[in-house]
Amino acid sequence: MKPRFSFIKYLYLVLLLLLACRMFSIQASRGREYSQAAAVQRWRNTKIYTERGDILDRNGIRFTNRSKQDIAVILPADLLKDASALSRAAELLGRQTGELEEAAARSYLPYSVRVSEEQANAIMDAGITGLSILEVPVRNSEDMLAAHIIGYVDEKGEEGLSGIEKAYQDTLKNGGGVFAGVLADAGDTAMEQFGYRIQDTTGVGRLNIRTTLDYHMQEIVEETMDLMVDRGAVVILDILNGDLLAMASRPAFNPSDVGSALNDKAQPLFNRALGEYIPGSIFKIVTAAAALEKGISPETSFDCPGYVMMGDLMMKCWNYDRGGHGTLNMAQGFAQSCNSYFISLGQMVGKRDIIAMAERLGLGKRTGLYLQGIGEPYGLLPNTMGYTSAAETANLSIGQGDLLISPVQAARLVSVIANGGILNRVSVIDCIVNDQGEKIRNIKSPAWERVLKKETAEALHRMMMMTVEDGTGRLADIKGFGGSAGKTGSAETGWVQDNRGVLHAWFVGYFPVDNPRYAMCVFIEDGASGGRSAAPVFAEISARILDLGY
Repeated sequence: MKPRFSFIKYLYLVLLLLLACRMFSIQASRGREYSQAAAVQRWRNTKIYTERGDILDRNGIRFTNRSKQDIAVILPADLLKDASALSRAAELLGRQTGELEEAAARSYLPYSVRVSEEQANAIMDAGITGLSILEVPVRNSEDMLAAHIIGYVDEKGEEGLSGIEKAYQDTLKNGGGVFAGVLADAGDTAMEQFGYRIQDTTGVGRLNIRTTLDYHMQEIVEETMDLMVDRGAVVILDILNGDLLAMASRPAFNPSDVGSALNDKAQPLFNRALGEYIPGSIFKIVTAAAALEKGISPETSFDCPGYVMMGDLMMKCWNYDRGGHGTLNMAQGFAQSCNSYFISLGQMVGKRDIIAMAERLGLGKRTGLYLQGIGEPYGLLPNTMGYTSAAETANLSIGQGDLLISPVQAARLVSVIANGGILNRVSVIDCIVNDQGEKIRNIKSPAWERVLKKETAEALHRMMMMTVEDGTGRLADIKGFGGSAGKTGSAETGWVQDNRGVLHAWFVGYFPVDNPRYAMCVFIEDGASGGRSAAPVFAEISARILDLGY
């Protein structure tokens, strides 16, 4: 018993001695180290810049963060120590000394203000203690491409408010930032002896969105529209896989100053590429496809005296004043966009088969963008239930009446002809990548289905070539660049402006004609006609794209 008691006593003595040594080490030898470590836990930080993942084109070219902004970081405790430095800082920042002193005295926490490049250079040359310059990316700039589909963020650059920025907010916000901080004691008072620090955590864990868009194609489209289109949209698709290569809407808006566009009557924030419009004569592609798939011969002929009488209703062809087109077969009626021919053809095909073909060609349904978080319309097709008059079928045959399609749907429609009868799902988002370009997660989910016989697609292809070579689409011809094929459309809206009827002008087509790669829709609000307003825009864009070697 006694030996055991002695052992326990000595064990306690040894433990107490070890504890005493440890306490001496902490307090005397490493006291400063632990004090500073504890202090580090009391950093009070101000976020100067919030990093956000980039939105990239298909080749990794950035749409966002392409320009830089200079920011002056004010360190109050340092600046207030020197009256002359405070006065000089106020001068360089363009503020009154008293105003700057009052702002700096409100809190010891750092804060930032935007400055011009000239101010930033002057501040750096002055070398003022308590005033630093940081260069940070600008998320959105006035000349940013694809603004309608890319979208924009809030004033802090932290929250996506539209487009891809909004749809992929959770992915894009995974970046770091730049912080300015100061140590505070338990009473939340700045510990000036430790000074201020600026911490940069950017580039760590950031995720980017790679789109299917092509930066250079987008640039060509927007430059051309700025010269030739006041209100409208252009969409370009890769006919092989349905990738959206370019999408633009006019009028444009400045994504760095969205407020000025909110009350603009021209509605610059509205993405017309995803709007819904009456298709007019581009719908004759559907009527012709339905006829061919039903077995109606392309040599079927009808006479065009310039009009068709549907009971007491006269439905005019566009060249009524010239006495009509005379006798035409299907290819000729298509190339000349003859209303009389297609009204007669539509009566042979029937409403149900025309609408069924429209559905097969992707109309009245979404294209696939909605699967990637991009809102898009269904469009509108007439109801097939109940009685349909001959006049209603006639109207449908030429693309009028209860019909609405978007420019994206129109581009997909014509891509079916270009690729031999295949309907592709449309994509605008490819995948999520890191800063090294490594793929983190796929977003795109390609899908396709055959909706036309090859023979039908080939027959329509010849008709669309004829439209450009010797029909209403002559101004869309790009002979020196491999040629093109397409269809014009002039849609009656029913609106009247300045005592004239308002027409929407369309041209849908593809190029180069011998080995098609790209389908394009040009849509012009309040145009003269598809052949005069939209076709020249198509020709300019397609020629420039091919001239670059695409």
